[in-house]
Amino acid sequence: MTDTPEPPGSPGVPLIARCGSTELRPIRREDAGLLFPQIHGQRGVTHWLSWEGPAVIRELEERYGAWRAGRADEPAYTFAVVDLVGGAVIGEASLRFDDHPGIGELGYWLGEAHQGKGHGRATVELLTRVGFECLGAFALTARVKEGNEASIAVLAGTGFRAVRAPRVEGDDEDPPIAWIFSATRRGDARRPEKPEVTVLSGNSR
Repeated sequence: MTDTPEPPGSPGVPLIARCGSTELRPIRREDAGLLFPQIHGQRGVTHWLSWEGPAVIRELEERYGAWRAGRADEPAYTFAVVDLVGGAVIGEASLRFDDHPGIGELGYWLGEAHQGKGHGRATVELLTRVGFECLGAFALTARVKEGNEASIAVLAGTGFRAVRAPRVEGDDEDPPIAWIFSATRRGDARRPEKPEVTVLSGNSR
């Protein structure tokens, strides 16, 4: 990983991270208009999420009001996923430290037109490296629904290990959460042949 002379040194400093043609940057309220048509009513996206997606643009505008939310010791970070070839905003990514400081849960989604092009793998790589090297995580997790083979392959390919998720009584998600993936900072440091990632100081505007 290469950094600017003044790399982001604390979890509160906005940052931009790049891997190949994929970029993560702080989410902006105006991104709602770009991302709404890529998730609203798009079963190829929402089928694998734990929510049905926004009913109106305002829901995303409120969601994207700040890139960093939550208490100081339990922050949640939301990023826009950008295809650097053309500059299109193609999805959303997040790292959440709710109720467990130091253990982050990552999540992401990409518009259907941008799936299968390597952006998912790059997004997980970026979230992993940012989480461990910039945001103070010592472990990261991700939950995957039954049948989501694409996400399973992406996470396994970026060094995450899977265990079967326990069934929760009363959980009516369909399909259900079937796998919990995890990675540690120590394990990631030993991972060979990691792709190059660049982290820059950013501006959430």
